[in-house]
Amino acid sequence: MELLNEIEVIQWKDGESEKIKEHTVNDEYTYLFIDYLPARKFSTYPQDLEDFAIGYCLGEGLIKDYSDIEYIKTDGNQILVSTTLKHDPHEDLEQDGIVQERKGDCEHACVCRLLEYQGVNSDNAGGIRSELKTIEPNNSDLKINATQVIKDIRHLTDEAKIWQKTAGVHVAQLKYKDKIIIREDVSRHVAVDKVIGAASKEGYDFSQCYISYSGRMPADMLIKVIRVGIPIIISNAAPATSGIDVALAGNITMIGFVRDNRFTVYTAPERVDLEK
Repeated sequence: MELLNEIEVIQWKDGESEKIKEHTVNDEYTYLFIDYLPARKFSTYPQDLEDFAIGYCLGEGLIKDYSDIEYIKTDGNQILVSTTLKHDPHEDLEQDGIVQERKGDCEHACVCRLLEYQGVNSDNAGGIRSELKTIEPNNSDLKINATQVIKDIRHLTDEAKIWQKTAGVHVAQLKYKDKIIIREDVSRHVAVDKVIGAASKEGYDFSQCYISYSGRMPADMLIKVIRVGIPIIISNAAPATSGIDVALAGNITMIGFVRDNRFTVYTAPERVDLEK
């Protein structure tokens, strides 16, 4: 499948119109099969799908780290993930504890309490862990300075190759020390899943990572970030009240409305050095 498409359009500007060529991004449905759970359906930009699958499993609390993945197979628009936890449709997601199942001499622990926060929906684009009851505040000592926030969003824009051609995707950037991972997708959730998955494969310490991305910050996005232990999220867009509530509960630093030389810090400002 060609990932970009060139079409002829009519552009109107200052009272005049002309025919021009413009790029659009080709998106398609991707189906994610995890152990014995029902398939999940996503609209994606079909690239870096293994990173997406890993990041999704981490963000949904289905695995604790990359070592819980047995294998990943991709076949066109289908991704098959096998984990050591062998999730099945009959798991009691509301059980107050860790569910175990026996298969021969093996015990498989289902990670049902990696993170729970009451009454907040997780990933409305197909999330599996739909309700969270408790939350452990993030105590990461990571700090960034104010000028770096501006630089990160500029770098995000500069390196967003598909966005530059089409303006039809979201962009996510994960930074760990001097290392940067950038991924693009038509879905803001999938773009973030991709950078989380790629970082997990590299063994990055999530407590020392932060994400910059192009998208709103509602609760479902903050839950994803909190689950994996990332302490800072930065966006050029707005937060939602639900996102602020979750960020406060999880002690996550939320920065939004990054524009030119300004931004707004909504929660946990102690991680931002505002003097630089």
